[in-house]
Amino acid sequence: MLPGIAPGDWLLVDPTPRRWPRPGSIVMFREPLDGELTVKRVAAAPGATVPFEEGFLSLADDEAWLLADADEATAAAAGFGPPIDSRRYGPVPVEVLVGRVVLRYGPPGRAGRIR
Repeated sequence: MLPGIAPGDWLLVDPTPRRWPRPGSIVMFREPLDGELTVKRVAAAPGATVPFEEGFLSLADDEAWLLADADEATAAAAGFGPPIDSRRYGPVPVEVLVGRVVLRYGPPGRAGRIR
């Protein structure tokens, strides 16, 4: 999620959502591939149609399309591999949603709203 969220940022997460927040929201969830906690941006809400590989994919009523903010060049410059998001593992079911990221409260020099 570079540059919006960097390793070491402290995030306030609202654990009460029972459905996917609107597109543009940042969410914490468990990755479908390994169950690891991660943070991504909601790019498409349930019921939307998204471009995928050579065609389009319609999301179910309980799925969202999540994307990383960082592109491959930004991730590589920070020492990471290519971003892993819905372009790799497909739509994400609501069961893996942990919460909506509300704001970054630290470290002190980076506290504030996430753009």
